[in-house]
Amino acid sequence: MFEIPLPILVLQHPQEPSRKDKEVSSAQILQENLKFCHTAVGLSWRNLSAALNKFEGIAGNEEFARPSLWATLYLGTKKQSQHDSATEPGIYFLDKKGELADPPEDPIGGLILLDGTWAQAKTMWWRNPWLLKTRRIHLVPKQKSRYGSIRKEPRPECVSTVEAAAETLTFIGIEPEVEQKLIADFAAKLAVFRKRTIRIKES
Repeated sequence: MFEIPLPILVLQHPQEPSRKDKEVSSAQILQENLKFCHTAVGLSWRNLSAALNKFEGIAGNEEFARPSLWATLYLGTKKQSQHDSATEPGIYFLDKKGELADPPEDPIGGLILLDGTWAQAKTMWWRNPWLLKTRRIHLVPKQKSRYGSIRKEPRPECVSTVEAAAETLTFIGIEPEVEQKLIADFAAKLAVFRKRTIRIKES
């Protein structure tokens, strides 16, 4: 398990744990590999402190309760995806209007991920207005999602939560071994799931 210097908070839509393909859950893979990672299941929380309520080692810490310390990884719009300066793989910071902005001078103190379908992620975004006080990140991934036909993505540049987290951590400056391990575990779980699905169809 990696002990990275960046806490990860996964806000998971309540329908995500009951999916038929839950064995390839992004949240589970992240928690299996990252020591400072917590999943909060729900639709809305009154503030960041409430979302961090059961995050071991962080809950109740006023310093971590500041939204401005955190960055939220959120699906960008077609406008960002087609922007001339945001086509190369990497992370791009957005301002409150969703426009591309310069990276902040202060380092990121925590990363928030919205876990669910893209429609569910948008729902959680708008139901938690305190997220607007966090820094907003748009990711241009290095490749298409490994989900393939298991989960259909709305656009080619959309990837799973674990893939997005893995690449973002590397772009932030975390050692690449973390990304490699997360992706390897994800790929392994996908392979097992595909084999099981084929056996069920053939039986």
